[in-house]
Amino acid sequence: MQIIPLHRFYHVSGIIVAIVLALLLIGTATGRYTLAWIYLQSTETMTNATHISLDRLDPTCPQCM
Repeated sequence: MQIIPLHRFYHVSGIIVAIVLALLLIGTATGRYTLAWIYLQSTETMTNATHISLDRLDPTCPQCM
């Protein structure tokens, strides 16, 4: 009998859990609605975010100082 190291078991278990969760999210209506909600929330957040210009932090830009 071959002994499997614990970290290898955790690694394989994590991969299997990630695959099962991805299939559940894609394969069920609730999962698809959840993914759509996450996408819409992230795009709304990006739209409403305050963007700063990094030019004013550039020491080589004389008109920015």
